[in-house]
Amino acid sequence: MRMYIWLALLIAAVTYVIVGLATLDRSSNDAQIRSMIGRTVSSIQKRDLGGTILCVSKSYKDSSGTNYDRLRLLAAQALRVEREYTARAQIKRIDVHANTATVYLHVSVTAVDGGPIYSRNLTLRLAKEDGRHALLIPVKVWRVVSVDGLAIDMQDEL
Repeated sequence: MRMYIWLALLIAAVTYVIVGLATLDRSSNDAQIRSMIGRTVSSIQKRDLGGTILCVSKSYKDSSGTNYDRLRLLAAQALRVEREYTARAQIKRIDVHANTATVYLHVSVTAVDGGPIYSRNLTLRLAKEDGRHALLIPVKVWRVVSVDGLAIDMQDEL
């Protein structure tokens, strides 16, 4: 009986590793960045703070002095806005250089009733950082380390 339990655990572990390897993202850097931005916009749309902030590096720092913790707090406040809204990001250009990238995009959040809530041209600075896929497989993931033009400290904008 004990041998069957160990065999079942071994089969489950091997299956977990195989599925993890099979679902590993092997797409180009450009495609990975586009996917990350798409997932972030979707998380903003769903008011999912965890998914929204997942793309941000713990070492985030921008020219206005905003760090990761402050950005997380501001994002939480912004996602609590009571108005229904639609979030969009239009990527204009992606420049990839080895383990860093610069993304130029236009971000807009529009109230369902038609009024603009937030609209900016942003420049995202990204870096590849250590991460885990399926909690087991070490991978490099793109994360935002800085944003130019964010201007989210201005409360009248949110």
